[in-house]
Amino acid sequence: MNRWYLHGLIIMAQLLFSCSFDPIAGSKGGSETTNGITACITQSDGTPAAGSIVRLRQAEFVSRPAVLAKSTLSSADILTDSKGYFTIKDIDPGEYSIEINDTSKAYGRGGAVLLNCPIDSTGIKSFGVASLKPYASVSGQVDEDVIRGCRSFVQIKGLDRLAMINEQGEFSFTDLPEGDYSFVIVEGSGVSGSERAIANVKASSGETATVTVKNKFNDSGYVIINSYGSGISPNAVLIDFPLLLRLDKENFDFSQALQQGEDIRFLKTDGASLSFEIEQWDTLARKAAVWIRIDTIYGNRTEQRFVMKWGDTAVQSRSNGKEVFKNTSGFAGVWHLNENPGSGSNSIKDRTGNGFNGTPCGTMTGENSVNGMVGKAIMFDGKDDYVTAGKLNIADNYSLSCWVYADDLTEAARRFIWKEYSYTLWYDAQGKGVRVEHFTLQDTVVVWRGIYQDNSRMIPLDTAVWYHLAGTYDGDKIRLYINGDLADSTNTIGKYPVSSNELLSIGGRKDEYVKGIIDEVRIENRARSADWIKLSYLTQCENNCIVKLIR
Repeated sequence: MNRWYLHGLIIMAQLLFSCSFDPIAGSKGGSETTNGITACITQSDGTPAAGSIVRLRQAEFVSRPAVLAKSTLSSADILTDSKGYFTIKDIDPGEYSIEINDTSKAYGRGGAVLLNCPIDSTGIKSFGVASLKPYASVSGQVDEDVIRGCRSFVQIKGLDRLAMINEQGEFSFTDLPEGDYSFVIVEGSGVSGSERAIANVKASSGETATVTVKNKFNDSGYVIINSYGSGISPNAVLIDFPLLLRLDKENFDFSQALQQGEDIRFLKTDGASLSFEIEQWDTLARKAAVWIRIDTIYGNRTEQRFVMKWGDTAVQSRSNGKEVFKNTSGFAGVWHLNENPGSGSNSIKDRTGNGFNGTPCGTMTGENSVNGMVGKAIMFDGKDDYVTAGKLNIADNYSLSCWVYADDLTEAARRFIWKEYSYTLWYDAQGKGVRVEHFTLQDTVVVWRGIYQDNSRMIPLDTAVWYHLAGTYDGDKIRLYINGDLADSTNTIGKYPVSSNELLSIGGRKDEYVKGIIDEVRIENRARSADWIKLSYLTQCENNCIVKLIR
């Protein structure tokens, strides 16, 4: 192809783009304020990717099967010039996907790159230099109850792509640029084909990803975990971590889901299901709090993602705290304290399934159920309110934790977690500080050991402030964490807590009752790491920026 012929093609493509492709690409032409995008595209060896096809589409763009019932596109929006450059001007503001393809196969070349960006109304946004990479592939399997025997297609949001689903429910794409995609599954062969499901998948250059669509969901999004710069160790690997996802009117349309969130589901990007528990789902207030068990979370990652789906009106809830807070993952007892404490015996549920359900004591009623750090919590009156929760003993390493909002820390001791002759996390009003201790046998004498007895100090708290308190014992030392940070540790203790027949108490014992709010109590039979406790605090506190839902 000679230079002048190529130049003519580029001019024709630009003219076509500004006219014929206006409804798709959003080019408006004649704007008084010039805006747009520009980039230089190179091959993997750094040479210009001249003549590559550039397609600009709105991020939510999806064509109908009647338009796209073909294996490949037969025309291009624009081409890169002889030096690999392209510029598109006068674009309506919004979110866009820009796909660049070099379809040539000669001399080992060819490949694609995907650019995603918001475009505003002023200026030309430059991507600088972007290099083509080998194509990514995606293969998928769609369950029969999704396609229902109809002629069905898979489309990709933001790209001109379509694949037919065969009779076995299989589909594939072999020429995608590397990126994260939402795959829309539709029925019918006409423009009115109805959307039935969305699957999300990460496609990597030179690799084949797989995705399975198991249910009929109308909408989905990515839940993003960003641990970078959080204070978590770069080498951290946290297994079976219960991650809190908060939903509100800013990130979720509650009108699209069922009344109690029965239709929500969570999946890894390969389609594998993730266990979850809905602690709070308030459609009227447009607030929700959901715990999801993530099999592995890494430190120092700007992005780990999984999929949230909703919108299938024919499903039942899969909320299951037992699968999130599994005993095999180290959870001995977990109490959200979001129940009505006026409901009587065993009404305060242990979410692990170990059976340590709590019984409210004292004079508590439904009015003691108040807003907590996560959903509802219990307010204790400092006089006679507490919750008993069975004879939960710890024979090895452990972690104790809870959220506390104290109204009064003077005069009496305040027992947040208390098991007589075994273990405790509390506030010493006389010494003015937090204490973590366990009862242990030392040379035939049973004594309390911990913070602050074993060369540690008393760390005070303020009233009317939420604190996340955690104490751990790893067979060597007891450590105290306040708001995710290590506050102090003991000398070597070297003895585990003894067991007792006394009842576990949340909120106090005689003359040492808590006056204030307690939320999210956990007793674990493992000494959680500093990274685990830090991430627990950061992901549970209000306005956290580590976990977010992206539609």
